[in-house]
Amino acid sequence: MHQNYCSLLPKTLLLLGMAVGTAQAQTISRVAATVIGNENAGSVSLAISIQNPGAAASTVEAVVQGLGTATAGQDFTFTTTQTITFPDGSTANQTLTIPLLDDALAEETEYFTVRLQNPTNATLGAGATDILVYIKDNDTPAPVPAGNLTLSLLQSYQNGTPFSGNTQINSAEIVAYDASTKRLYVANSVGGKLDILNFTNPGAITALASIDIKSYGGINSVAVRNGVVACAIENTNPQANGSVVFFDQNGAFLKQVTVGAMPDMVTFSPDGTYVLTANEGEPKADYTVDPEGSVSVIDMAGGVAGLTQANVTTATFSSFNVQAAQLRAQGIRIYGGRAASPSTVAQDLEPEYIAVSADSRMAYITLQENNGLATLDLATKQITAIRPIGYSDLRLPGHGIDASDQSGDVLIANWPIKGMRQPDAIASFEVGGTPYLLTANEGDARDYTGFSEQVRLGSSGYVLDPMAFPNAALLKNTSVLGRLNVTNKTGDTDGDGDFDEIYAYGGRSFSIYNATTGAEAYDSGNLLERVTATSAPYRDIFNASNSFGEAPTRKNRSDDKGPEPEGITTGQLGNNLYAFVSMERTGGVMGFNINNPASPVLEFYVNNRSLTAGTGDLGPEGIVFVSAANSPTGQPMLILANEVSSTVAVYSIQTTVLGTAAARPTAAPLLLYPNPAQGTTVRLSRAVSGMLTDLLGRPVRQLLATDHFDANGLAAGVYVLRATDGATSKLIVK
Repeated sequence: MHQNYCSLLPKTLLLLGMAVGTAQAQTISRVAATVIGNENAGSVSLAISIQNPGAAASTVEAVVQGLGTATAGQDFTFTTTQTITFPDGSTANQTLTIPLLDDALAEETEYFTVRLQNPTNATLGAGATDILVYIKDNDTPAPVPAGNLTLSLLQSYQNGTPFSGNTQINSAEIVAYDASTKRLYVANSVGGKLDILNFTNPGAITALASIDIKSYGGINSVAVRNGVVACAIENTNPQANGSVVFFDQNGAFLKQVTVGAMPDMVTFSPDGTYVLTANEGEPKADYTVDPEGSVSVIDMAGGVAGLTQANVTTATFSSFNVQAAQLRAQGIRIYGGRAASPSTVAQDLEPEYIAVSADSRMAYITLQENNGLATLDLATKQITAIRPIGYSDLRLPGHGIDASDQSGDVLIANWPIKGMRQPDAIASFEVGGTPYLLTANEGDARDYTGFSEQVRLGSSGYVLDPMAFPNAALLKNTSVLGRLNVTNKTGDTDGDGDFDEIYAYGGRSFSIYNATTGAEAYDSGNLLERVTATSAPYRDIFNASNSFGEAPTRKNRSDDKGPEPEGITTGQLGNNLYAFVSMERTGGVMGFNINNPASPVLEFYVNNRSLTAGTGDLGPEGIVFVSAANSPTGQPMLILANEVSSTVAVYSIQTTVLGTAAARPTAAPLLLYPNPAQGTTVRLSRAVSGMLTDLLGRPVRQLLATDHFDANGLAAGVYVLRATDGATSKLIVK
């Protein structure tokens, strides 16, 4: 029988031994890594906790540490080291209250860091000593649209059921309009079809044909001119050469020619002489094959009937292979391939989108992943230059971002980060004889099974240089920058394995460049985020993703690329030139007057998606401006192709201010009666087409050549009827 020796010990000695064995040191920690205070709140409180308090009191010092954009004495008061005392035996949190100063400056969200140090009768919790205090500004006004343009939704046309369960089966990625036939051509890439739509009545689009493209490959893009339709077709083996397939206006096959690998975009030159494709040449998922990126130029001078392969010239980047080091030094990202076989310059460059100058002499090509821009001389059909597109310095005023999906509030702040603009769409325009380029700075990462550059800033494998980032642990917190997606292929400037600079994806902006010199004329900084964060009602879906059938989650794309500006185009209305920018994630489109390329003016923001469900127009990509002269109704229009929802949204454009050169006749008066109305039929003084919207611009009734509509079901309030001929009239519903 075994002896139970513990039973022989005095009970008091046994209890004492147990107490000694389980005793733990007092530990002082901050309760939360971040605290948010409003500038005009008077103060902000920081909670400090203690674990396992002892018989004697414990203290800890609090100091303001270096990481921050707020200034002591100007934004908050914290003049000397402060001591926080925990009474003996107390488990209660202690509170450090810091006065906030309400200045009158319009600023982004600012922040400062409080650090706990020098504890007595305690130790500090590991990794729990720094607190980032956000100060939300109350002086920065919300961007106010000038309102010289008003958009009315005429129709959101569904070109196919977008999803079957969780599988997408149709899309509307790119749309092209042919004024000669009054037809729309939609690249339905997911469905493998070219959809042809009757656009004679933009408020009542009808389907004409749906051409199965799968026998040719995968359709990526479409362009049309005078009844000739050009489709960019990816090979069934994506790394092999693709093609451009030409159809007539009804979708009958005309010709097919071979172009470079993975043609991602196709366009006609303004004079119709050329068709160009941006051949992206993406690698195979395991990176065992990486075709060269290129631009194909198809000479259309002889018309489509005489077109042969001899009319195709594919311009490559092979002559730049010897300039890899020089290009990297200039800011061009050449970084792809596997360690044993890195990509050449020609393999690494991935043309995304093309804009052609008004005189059809030069083409400008975005190199999205490479953060660059190429120029192509159409006379020689040679690439003449590769230029860096630049970075957004997120430390600068007006360039901060909302960087976390877990910060609990919209906090557009400056950070020690560079945003890789990585533009998708590009457009060209001229002002005063000077050519300019307009880019939508979406951002894009290479993320393949055999190669991935995308990591979370907070991941253990992404090590920040301790000299450059002494607050690395705090930056890596999920409520600060820890959730932000960054690249692990750029930023290690000294080659020692840690990152001296942080590079995030996308500029969350649009930029304007001098096309001749490449000099930056303008970058919108955080304007797109500020508009979507403050515009009612769209602020409820700020930086929300575009998942079909799912309720939008506010801020769930803040840790990635924010609103993701993707599509861009320009349009002339009278003497005024406008830029239109679509945002893939948040949705909708913004318009800007760009008469002065150095100082664009916000005109409007519209968005036709649900605030509470995954419905409406989701994932706008292709964008087309239709001038009044080319419009079926005589009214200028904007057309958006929405990839995720597989819809084509058509907006009529009404102008409040027009240049005298294009002044339109004043529309006949439009009267509504009874007005006020209450649950009845509202009569119009004449038949019109148009849209009835609420005061926030949300459509509630669409009118098609009618002199009445039903007001039943309309909530009490004020509504605006905007006819396509420019007439407007207010309706009061009781």
